[in-house]
Amino acid sequence: MSMTIAKKSRGLLKNITIVITGASSGIGKSLSLALAPFKPNLVIVARREKKLQQTAYQLKKQKVKHVSIVGDVRNREDRENIIEKTLNTFGRIDVLVNNAGLGKASLFLEQPEQEIDELIETNILSLIKLTHSVLPIMKEQGEGQIINLSSTLALLPTYPFAVYCATKSAVKTFSDCIREEVREYGIRVSTVLPGPYNTEFNQVANIGRSDFKGYAVEKLVKKIIKLILKPKDNLIQPWQFIPVAWVAKISNSFKKKVTSSIAESILNAKIKTSLEPETKVEKKEEIKVLAH
Repeated sequence: MSMTIAKKSRGLLKNITIVITGASSGIGKSLSLALAPFKPNLVIVARREKKLQQTAYQLKKQKVKHVSIVGDVRNREDRENIIEKTLNTFGRIDVLVNNAGLGKASLFLEQPEQEIDELIETNILSLIKLTHSVLPIMKEQGEGQIINLSSTLALLPTYPFAVYCATKSAVKTFSDCIREEVREYGIRVSTVLPGPYNTEFNQVANIGRSDFKGYAVEKLVKKIIKLILKPKDNLIQPWQFIPVAWVAKISNSFKKKVTSSIAESILNAKIKTSLEPETKVEKKEEIKVLAH
């Protein structure tokens, strides 16, 4: 986002209420901090209290009105608490960013049932339920925006991520389905489909050292801010994935070639990681760097 656009846009976001789930790290944290200069009312949500406090501390230093809520979006009481605290504090919900998500790279035949449940409940079921609770509020307001985080793997599904890809495909399908239904109430629904960015994703997904070079997450969140300012249906980032996804859609052989390459890279990374013992200190340092 250019400085000119940023200056013109800051007034448009001032005092609007934005709820961001999964705000303790990665895209959620980066988006929260990138929004700070625009002075919205921020509601940041995450399960990890200590990491969420770090995000909240940085927002406080920048004098951003905010509420931090420790909670698990899979839990009904926590979802109700998010909505109740937001309305009690700010009186409305203008934007909901469904960012909370979980990735696990596992061959489906070897994947534990508990892991399958966690992926489905975190990535799609809780997203649907939180959206279902927020939409009537936005309908009554006469406006609002839902931003759902999917993945480019929804367009390029690969087998080491079968359940993950299924959930992210479901996120896009869900967004596509409700978009026209709620448009008449002044509500916009957008889907963000990011590629590999520099977050904790690889560590959480048990990939380790993937051959993919992660893109700078700061560039992605600038695009998401522009999406809030000027809503559109889909945001695929980085832009290089747009032609790849388009060609894959019309050419099955090309799609297989791309997804096979992704699968090979992921599986090789998992093998390398399992063969390279790390000390606890090294692992902590690696995660610490990615968290920043």
